[in-house]
Amino acid sequence: MKTYLPAYSLGQARRRAAVLLLASTAVASIFVALIFVAVLKGEWMTGVFSAVVEYMFRQPVWAIAAATSPLAAALLVGYGYMQRAIRRRKVERETAAVSRRAENRA
Repeated sequence: MKTYLPAYSLGQARRRAAVLLLASTAVASIFVALIFVAVLKGEWMTGVFSAVVEYMFRQPVWAIAAATSPLAAALLVGYGYMQRAIRRRKVERETAAVSRRAENRA
């Protein structure tokens, strides 16, 4: 059974983080290069992409959904963060009100 050993110092933790960052960047770069070469040299994809475009423009609803989906996703994430902030502020106000009441009683 392998156990995790925490870093002995902050410097060691930073070195470990830097090495892991470099390793993950190298792996990601390899995949990005492979995708780039596949798209650059991939004439076989032209037919697939043409078929997708033809279908999407025959059904405008799908084209509109594909075009607005990144915006919709961003708005949905923003809405979630807004709800979380509203709940956090409500809890902070309630906590502050309770502490003020406790101070006034004392």
